[in-house]
Amino acid sequence: MLPTPRPEPTRRDPADNGDAGGRHLLLRWMIAVGVMTVGITIAIQQGLFAALFANDASGLSALIVGVFVVSSMHAGWVISRLSAEIDAASRIRGLLDADPAAVPRLEDGAAVLPGSGPVSGAVGRHLANLCRRLQSSAGELAGFDHGRLVDAVAVRVRQPAQTGWLIADIMIKLGLLGTVVGFILMLRSITGIEDVDIGTVQRVLAEMSGGMRIALFTTLSGLIGGMLAAIQYRIAETGADELVATLTEVAEVYVIPRLTRHLEAS
Repeated sequence: MLPTPRPEPTRRDPADNGDAGGRHLLLRWMIAVGVMTVGITIAIQQGLFAALFANDASGLSALIVGVFVVSSMHAGWVISRLSAEIDAASRIRGLLDADPAAVPRLEDGAAVLPGSGPVSGAVGRHLANLCRRLQSSAGELAGFDHGRLVDAVAVRVRQPAQTGWLIADIMIKLGLLGTVVGFILMLRSITGIEDVDIGTVQRVLAEMSGGMRIALFTTLSGLIGGMLAAIQYRIAETGADELVATLTEVAEVYVIPRLTRHLEAS
């Protein structure tokens, strides 16, 4: 009886460390947008958007819808960039993990790894700044503080998501502005009434109902638009936190110890 041959181990690309964090981030956003699109399609088929625009004489609801569309496009752009940065940081971690002798170096101001070209984006900038900082403090490597560089990169990668939170808040504020406008129109309809008859009462009630519609529809559109935008920017904020965590791990586990030994030996 011949021995059963053992299967050969699968060779894995050193740049692939099995981390699909960037792709998962983009997938979460696409799922969220897909669910929102289904809900918006149902609302259009039920005539809710037509009723919204027809009953809002102030035009604030249309403005809120436009801001929501722009914010969704902005959130998609931010999340796609964060997804690419997370994948780049994961590839760098895979390369450093596969080659214990790999040390990043500076070439023409850009960070370069053996077997890889210049690293671009936030990942490349952080690695380049880390190399410059370590080289400038070669005489005091024992007291090197990486925290300031982490804070700097965190501010840069989180800033677009913070802008998104501002946009979501503006949509809610526009809805509240519509509420105030609606109530002003309601109060204006009852000022200056001298003679009270059936015609006057009917006119006043019609004007008051118009103001109430503006108040309710703008508040509804502002709250819904703000919440849907906040969901997207929360996904972006999660991606920014994941990118900062990955860069911190790459720097403190791989780059700083290796560069420190390299500088002390040279």
